[in-house]
Amino acid sequence: MVGNRNPLLIQLLKNQVRLLIDLCNLNLFYFSMKHKNYLFKSLQAGLLIATAFLSSCATESKPDLGIKHIIVIGVDGMSPDGINKAQTPVIDSLVKYGASTFEARAVLPSSSSSNWASMIMGADTEQHGITSNGWEANDHTLPAVVSAHDSRFPSIFTLFHDQKPEAHVGTIYDWDGFGRLYNTEDVAFDINGEHEDGTTQDAIAYITEHKPDFTFIHLDHVDHVGHSEGHGTESYYQAVEKADHLIGSIIASTKEAGIFDQTLFIISADHGGLGKGHGGESLNEVNIPFILYGAGVKNGYTIEETVYQYDNAATIAFIAGLETPQAWIGRPVKSAFVGFEKPVLRYKKQKQLLAPVLLPKNGPYAPSGGLFTTSNIEVKLNNPNTTGSIYYTLDGSDPSEKNGLEYTAPFTVDRTTLVRAIVAKTGKAPSTISSGNYRLIPSKKKPGVLFRIYPLENLTSLPDFRNLKASQTGNIMEFESGILDSLDSAASTAIVFNSVLKIDTSGSYTFYINSDDGSKLYIDEKLVVDNDGDHGVQERSGTINLNSGAHTIKIEYFNGGGGYYLDAQYKGPGIGKQIIPAGKLNLN
Repeated sequence: MVGNRNPLLIQLLKNQVRLLIDLCNLNLFYFSMKHKNYLFKSLQAGLLIATAFLSSCATESKPDLGIKHIIVIGVDGMSPDGINKAQTPVIDSLVKYGASTFEARAVLPSSSSSNWASMIMGADTEQHGITSNGWEANDHTLPAVVSAHDSRFPSIFTLFHDQKPEAHVGTIYDWDGFGRLYNTEDVAFDINGEHEDGTTQDAIAYITEHKPDFTFIHLDHVDHVGHSEGHGTESYYQAVEKADHLIGSIIASTKEAGIFDQTLFIISADHGGLGKGHGGESLNEVNIPFILYGAGVKNGYTIEETVYQYDNAATIAFIAGLETPQAWIGRPVKSAFVGFEKPVLRYKKQKQLLAPVLLPKNGPYAPSGGLFTTSNIEVKLNNPNTTGSIYYTLDGSDPSEKNGLEYTAPFTVDRTTLVRAIVAKTGKAPSTISSGNYRLIPSKKKPGVLFRIYPLENLTSLPDFRNLKASQTGNIMEFESGILDSLDSAASTAIVFNSVLKIDTSGSYTFYINSDDGSKLYIDEKLVVDNDGDHGVQERSGTINLNSGAHTIKIEYFNGGGGYYLDAQYKGPGIGKQIIPAGKLNLN
């Protein structure tokens, strides 16, 4: 009866409650105090029961949205920037006539396996345990907190399998790694398509033939271009435009199948990107689109509440009437649907000023500035906002309106200098801090880093270098991966860097490695930073106490494939966090 409450019955109950209250007010005068109290308590109890019943009706019932079919289209690596700057008439139309946010967030790390898992599992990495692209069902570090029919965490496919076994559920995906994330026994149709065109045609054929209850489609070509050509390039935007066309073809197929008017479409992505990679914590990598369109969806609605990767599965479960596991943390985005009110948000999304740009820039990962053999270098700062002022420091301290110099014009530095800057304005949240590392060395300074290159195969972690023979050796000024640019192939290549670091002041020093893929840093043969593994650009750090004087420093690094990057930074007494400068590195 709870699931089929009659509005007439509810209204009748409301009328009965009002009648009882009126009778109480009319007749209480004729009762003794004893009877009065008894009658009052009885009516009070009845009123509480009725109120609870009515409240239950209000919270558990939902409008009939007319949704009989659900199609999720996930585009690997498609960022909000990609949609905004590419020509995407289909997606633009979905946004105009649907509900959307371009500020949904991926989970960390912003890698593919972790995020596709969260999208279909309604949970984060600490619940489902898929913490990297190296995860396999029988080879992983962190076990799932709960498991379904095998060692995997229960997915949205599991819920359909267990609670609606009569439902027709299918998955069509362009990346074979997607298929390992869930139990294929939970779906009726499972196919690894042939590139984006073949995958789309397989999806269209499946929809046309089966008119499935739930379909999950994965397209991979945008991510491929992001890795090969770079996010934000013309090739990347062209790949997004092709994704837009393919999405249009899939939607059109539902019209031909006669199910368009009863279909909910969800368009999203696993992550964005920066440069030729992803996996880090920047907004470029973490912000993703979340677009709902079709049956039951509000028209032109902007989703203002926070949306996370794992809310995707929760929203599907809500629409399909599936009970979600206790271990899921995802919440359905109810406000996107007709009949559900916009939530009252006590805490709003933060609107920060954009961080200043220090010139020269050095790509998406490296700090601004660079290594210079001149006696001085001009520093330029740009404010990307239409308001606010730039404040900067030269001593490594945090800049602010009170602690910092206001930038009014370019200035010069004549020694290795760390410039840190923000944009601030009274009454607004200041920007994050931007840093520029300007390293000046004499033109006759000899390279202070020795490198050895080892071409290997199928690297997913650092090798044991003790019995390996280097194919190439040489000297460079600082620790960096640019030497891979000259190789025919940088895939599955390992490098060992050695140098001697001069420490001027005794004290505690923190070292940082930012790398794609794995790396380790040793001081005096002691491991200080461990950033090993197959991953996108990510930073790890470690701290060690050092006396003044010379200390050996070694960095081991590898690139398994795709994009690559490495830098090494440190901070200590009187030294703000910065690239370990060439002026402090020597070979003896």
